[in-house]
Amino acid sequence: MSGQSVSGQSVSGQSVSGSAGTRLAVVRGPSGAGKSTVAAELRRRMGRGTALVQQDYLRRILLWEKDVPGGVNIGLIDTVVRHSLDAGYSVVLEGILAYDHYGPMLTALVADHAGTTACAYLDVPFDETIRRHTTRPQAADFTPEQMADWFTLDDRLGVEEEFVVGQESSAEETVGKLLAALGGS
Repeated sequence: MSGQSVSGQSVSGQSVSGSAGTRLAVVRGPSGAGKSTVAAELRRRMGRGTALVQQDYLRRILLWEKDVPGGVNIGLIDTVVRHSLDAGYSVVLEGILAYDHYGPMLTALVADHAGTTACAYLDVPFDETIRRHTTRPQAADFTPEQMADWFTLDDRLGVEEEFVVGQESSAEETVGKLLAALGGS
C-alpha cells in the first residue's frame, strides 16, 4: 500500500482509495507529448474494469473551465479517480496536470491508493511537442503560443512511483514500461 492507513485514513487525511487489487497509472507531461495516445493504449491493454480519466475532458468539456489554481476540476478529478478505485476499477489518469495546480491532489491520491501505482512523466522538449501537435486532429484547437503558456520544464511530481520517459520512447515502449511498473498486463 502506498499510504499508511490509520482507522481508514491515510497520512494525507483522505480515505484510503481502492484495494490491493486496483492499479492506478498517472500519465503526465506537456501538451503534445503523447499522453492521450499512451493512456488510451494502456487502458486497452489493461482491459475491462479500467477507467480512463482525462483531465481535458473533465476540465474543458464537462466543466468548460480554464486551468486555474484551485479550479473545480481538481476536486472532480480526485473524486472520479477515487470513486472508480473504490468501485474496484483500475484507473488511467492522464493530462498535463501541472504540479503547481494539481500536485497536492496527485501526491495525496498516490499516497492514498491501496493498490499498485505508477506515474509516468513524459519529458518532451517544447520544440518536439510543437512538431507532434501539428500531426494531431486537434491541431487547429490551440496555437503554439498557447502551448508555450502551458509548458513547464521538468514538471515532475517527485513521488517514488514516478519515472521519467524521454522523447525517444515510443508510445508502445512507454505503455510497456507502465504495464511492467503496474505488475504486468
